[in-house]
Amino acid sequence: MIAEALDAVCNKWEVRRQRPFWRMVYLFAARVFRGGGDSDAEGLDLGIGLVLTLLAMPGGFVSILLLNKYGTFLQWLRGATNVDPLLVALPDEYFFIVLSMTVTGAVAVWRWDAIFPDRRDYMNLVPLPISTRTIFFANLVAVLFLVALVAFDVNAASCILFPAVVGATQSKFLFFVEFAVVHAIGVLLASVFAFFAVFSIIGLLMAVLPPRAFRRFSAYFRGVVVVCLVALLCTSFAVPQLLRRAPSPRWIALIPSCWFLGLCQALRGRAGPVLTELSRLALPGLATVALVALCTYVIGYRRHFVRIAEIADGSASARTWRTWRFGLLLDRLALRTPFHKAGFRFVGKTLLRSEAHRLVLTAVGGLALVLASQALMDAFDGGKSLRQAALTPDALSIPFILSFLIIVGLRVVFEIPAELRSNWIFQLMIDPDGQECTGLARRMILILVLPWLFVIAFPVYVYLEGWLIACLHTLLVVTWALLLTNIVLIRFRKIPFTCTLPLFKQHSFVTLLSGCFGFLIYAVSTLEFESSALAEPLRLLSLAPFALVLWYIPHYLGKSSTELERRLIFEESPTQTIEALRLGD
Repeated sequence: MIAEALDAVCNKWEVRRQRPFWRMVYLFAARVFRGGGDSDAEGLDLGIGLVLTLLAMPGGFVSILLLNKYGTFLQWLRGATNVDPLLVALPDEYFFIVLSMTVTGAVAVWRWDAIFPDRRDYMNLVPLPISTRTIFFANLVAVLFLVALVAFDVNAASCILFPAVVGATQSKFLFFVEFAVVHAIGVLLASVFAFFAVFSIIGLLMAVLPPRAFRRFSAYFRGVVVVCLVALLCTSFAVPQLLRRAPSPRWIALIPSCWFLGLCQALRGRAGPVLTELSRLALPGLATVALVALCTYVIGYRRHFVRIAEIADGSASARTWRTWRFGLLLDRLALRTPFHKAGFRFVGKTLLRSEAHRLVLTAVGGLALVLASQALMDAFDGGKSLRQAALTPDALSIPFILSFLIIVGLRVVFEIPAELRSNWIFQLMIDPDGQECTGLARRMILILVLPWLFVIAFPVYVYLEGWLIACLHTLLVVTWALLLTNIVLIRFRKIPFTCTLPLFKQHSFVTLLSGCFGFLIYAVSTLEFESSALAEPLRLLSLAPFALVLWYIPHYLGKSSTELERRLIFEESPTQTIEALRLGD
């Protein structure tokens, strides 16, 4: 009986799904998540599953890392008894609210151009016997579905793992349920608010600016929104401390993430006067942003969609970049050979143009930023001053976290092919025995990583701790980055983006575990030693033998490899268990 009813419902839905309206809803929703190429492309195709997995990773990683903070045994070792979990969890809950808003807003910025129908949709849909109103409502339903899907996916892991971590110290299961429900309400509403806020900016710009001006300045507006999202994420280490003060500053009411934190505390009955006032702004603010987004969407959609046919395709008028002074400086200092010069420009243009590679790098960079923000928040935990927090292992680990994940992320991205059907030109023109691919990859990674380490780490520590501490800390970061680059490029013998994806091997799982273990040594254990050694700088010399060993291993493996093992490859072939001699050939 039940099976027949379910079959009847499924059959009715299948018939309804074939109608033009729902097929267009599926079209508009799928185009937001479509991969970097056609379905038969040989490169990387970022489907919905992979994109949703990448979006859910930051919340899950941070929740697991909080086990160190909420573990009962570890609290006992620290001498902490009768700990109030709700009080301890307040800064972490604010961090998850900010994280959900940042990731969701980043998704809206990333798919900025895909939310509205483009020229291809116009040319394919307008000739069909479908009204413009139907196309409009189909796109609107797809956008609302996108909001719900992204909000759920970004917070799915943290809505389960974070309450489980906090509730592990409690004997009642009801505590976990109540905490999880309130936390889910706060982060989901915060995600929806962030998406509608970015969406309202898009619609407002499309409604005010002419189409050509909007297309021209769209990248600049995206940059401003990204800066605002990063600034919002960086408030996670300072705002919770301000909320705990009796006279909180008035400007804190301008931060939307504080509204949803106040809403969570109000639902638990733990909100003070400040958080109670902030909680009253959450639902009206969400309703206002949703209304503004809807109104600007209607106006912007009408102007944009109706005038698509009048807008000439701007791809042919794209400006060609000339050689600039920074490129000439790189040619003189770092890129000595013609192969390195040409390869550097090829890799740089691929990273800028390929959406699939940018997405992977963005996911890695986002994870690095999340972990760095969590470390910065832990550095200020306990009311430490700015100078005291700067010498804690958490604060010292920030450049190590960023450099490790970016270097490993670039190494992974180099394995992803851009367009294998076009690599014939490399095979035709390049001598496979005379090129130094490892040198090209090493220069690319170091050029993208080292300048940021000097710009961020060195000036900050010069201002806070003086020249000696700044030089020692920066020297250690740069040394570890150089050693890590050499390790991840052991026997790297391919031009980035031109080789097939590596096959899964038996030692792939071991490599993954080695990467996690390396992260613990690189960004955790080293910093514990550095934090205590900076008081006596000569103690840092004890790291020299360890650094020499890490330098010698890749150097020895490179020297001991044969000419065949250094030969340039364009296809990852499986290792054969039995090699035939073929003496009769």
